[in-house]
Amino acid sequence: MAKTDKAVSPEESAITPPTFPAWYMTDLTTPFRAGISHMFLIHGNINDLVQNPEDTRAYVPLRKFFESALNEREMVIFYNIASGIRFLNPDSEKEFRKIAGLVNEDDPPKDPIAAARASVPGKKNIPREPDLCFPLIEKVMKAKPGSALVVNSVHFIAPAASGGVVLLPNERANVERLKNIAQDEEIRENKGIVILLTEELAKVSGELRQAGNEMQTVFIPKPDKPERRTFIVSLTKKSEEFREAESAVKKLALELEKARPRTARYQELEKKVRTAEEKAAELAPAFAVPETFNPYEFAHATQGMSLRQILEIFLHSKKTGKPIDLVYVKEKKREILNAEYEDVMELVDPQRGLEDIGGLEYAKTFCQNLLKAIERGEKRLVSMGVTFMGPPGTGKTALVEALAKEAGFNFVKTKSIRSMWVGESEARQQKLIYGLRSLAPVVVMNDEADLNDASRDAPKGDSGVSERMMKMWMELLSDPKIRGQIIVISCTNRPDRMDAALKRSGRSDERILIPMPSTKEIPAIFRVMFKRYNIATSITDFAPYAGMVEGFSGADDEKITLNAFRFAFEKGKKVVDDAILREAIEDFIPSASQAEIDRMTLYCLLECSSRRLLPPNTKEIVAGIKARNLVENLPFMLEQVKARNIADID
Repeated sequence: MAKTDKAVSPEESAITPPTFPAWYMTDLTTPFRAGISHMFLIHGNINDLVQNPEDTRAYVPLRKFFESALNEREMVIFYNIASGIRFLNPDSEKEFRKIAGLVNEDDPPKDPIAAARASVPGKKNIPREPDLCFPLIEKVMKAKPGSALVVNSVHFIAPAASGGVVLLPNERANVERLKNIAQDEEIRENKGIVILLTEELAKVSGELRQAGNEMQTVFIPKPDKPERRTFIVSLTKKSEEFREAESAVKKLALELEKARPRTARYQELEKKVRTAEEKAAELAPAFAVPETFNPYEFAHATQGMSLRQILEIFLHSKKTGKPIDLVYVKEKKREILNAEYEDVMELVDPQRGLEDIGGLEYAKTFCQNLLKAIERGEKRLVSMGVTFMGPPGTGKTALVEALAKEAGFNFVKTKSIRSMWVGESEARQQKLIYGLRSLAPVVVMNDEADLNDASRDAPKGDSGVSERMMKMWMELLSDPKIRGQIIVISCTNRPDRMDAALKRSGRSDERILIPMPSTKEIPAIFRVMFKRYNIATSITDFAPYAGMVEGFSGADDEKITLNAFRFAFEKGKKVVDDAILREAIEDFIPSASQAEIDRMTLYCLLECSSRRLLPPNTKEIVAGIKARNLVENLPFMLEQVKARNIADID
């Protein structure tokens, strides 16, 4: 392998920064040179492409990157539990065998027949099992200065133990062996380095990751916008040499058209055209794009994607013949990222804005003010988190989707990440958090938050897994760096069941009640629904129907609208009139009981964070609940409403 112009091992300082990723220079090279650690656990985007240190125009897998970055060392060992030990060159393997004692000490006779008669044993095989080969690796690293070890998929060798499951004896031994290597002074003094690779940090032994074991963790993030743009340009940019070759082809082709066929001149030009075309093909960019292609826009649209995933879009476009435009990129992005994160979240393309929501003017005003702060870059005015609270079907989801659409942010919906397998739930939680950070700016909808973020006092029976997951989630929500970048909006109809620490200011700055629609809001809801589904109607004023659907949710009104359209269709009519809408209203049976709705509304009201963000009809809502008297412990709850000055109660 060719040597680099400058030494590229982590301990050497004369490295050109642009040649190496920031994580390699800052999180690996610097601690190594400072003597802080010689063992590094690298996690995150480890399966992506990296700029080749020897040729920044080329991108290579991480293993190839380490082959180049460490090739100044005389002993570089790669270990994989499936294939065992591999070396950069035969000399390294020969040296390893000698130090590890895997070759015969005596020189065999030069004559092969004499060697056979002397029964000289052949060289021993290097073991593949980690509990057999790691002692040999440790021995070699102590004896050979400047050795390097790169271990792939370390979570299979030293897995995490959780849920009360105990590691197997050989796994326990592997953990201890790696701890010994991390703390070994001989290896440190020899300038040895150990690099452990895993996609998900939570899958690696927690004991190995403890601070006292002198191992550093290094996170490889998804590429940022400049890195994505550089990669995109490397795939699509036409070099000056290519443009000259392309121009030469066109010039020669014109001459060929003018030449008389079957002449020596014609044949000579034909040969020159073929040669020019071959040269142009060699210099052509990897992917042809239209002249209007903008790498800046493409880099922005691919936020949250790895370089491999971006390459996949180009390859798919080339194979299918579809032109690369922003619509195509967004479509493929959703497809690729949903496949990557299918077990933790769903990437959604928001379709409707705030104008598609009927009523809820106070909540829409809150969203508009939030959008203004985002647009003007006033992160201080962007909430760290928001909780929309209210009975089912009142428009919580619609508000979140509209906010994401009008902000122009990525929009994801979280999924339940619980798993029956040991360590899987924590690994998924970590994957979700890393995914959200890479997708930023992003609006995150945490639906049914009372189920996902239940109080820590609720019985779990999972040996502390829920508490650890809760801690990871709370650390994200309270990280000041995410303000204005990751907006987590929780939706719930029972905020009293959520953990109090998740509802505090700094994690959920605003807690807003989204109640059942008032009679004043119902006409606007019907207008929006008829417009949304493009349903023709002769009705111009929906106010007369408000009293008929009082107590129904916005989702109920949507269903009534669609039922009215179906009734009109069955009658052979193309327009919904007064009689058909009344028939649809009278036919509809609401699913939720009034007592349950009142109870949810009171719980949500008591959790509100701002009097300015209370529904304008809060007093009427409370009066209605009091008059119906359907809620258990109603006097006690109403007393709390009064004591906190949420609403006047006569």
